[in-house]
Amino acid sequence: MSAVVIWVADLAKSVAFYSALFETSDCYLSDGFASVKGGGNEVLLHLLPEQYRSEPTLGEDNPIKPIFEVDQIADFAELLRGEIATHDDWNYADLADPDGHIIQIREKA
Repeated sequence: MSAVVIWVADLAKSVAFYSALFETSDCYLSDGFASVKGGGNEVLLHLLPEQYRSEPTLGEDNPIKPIFEVDQIADFAELLRGEIATHDDWNYADLADPDGHIIQIREKA
């Protein structure tokens, strides 16, 4: 299992989002750091330093887009940005996390 590190402004909100995305309760939350694992995915969340929390983040302009595997993309239909695409044996879709980072989710086609 590989882990992705993401800087966030609100740890609790991000833990809730990724816990729902991964359909898991395997979470660790401490002062300034959290980990969420589930379904072969892991995200390490680091709290932005306070002076940066109110500033706009890279969000959509971030050149890095993590990919996470989910059971059903349709479960996240309300959050999707754009259409579901298919390539090889996978369906893909983009969505934004609470900090505006664009992530990609995929399911077996």
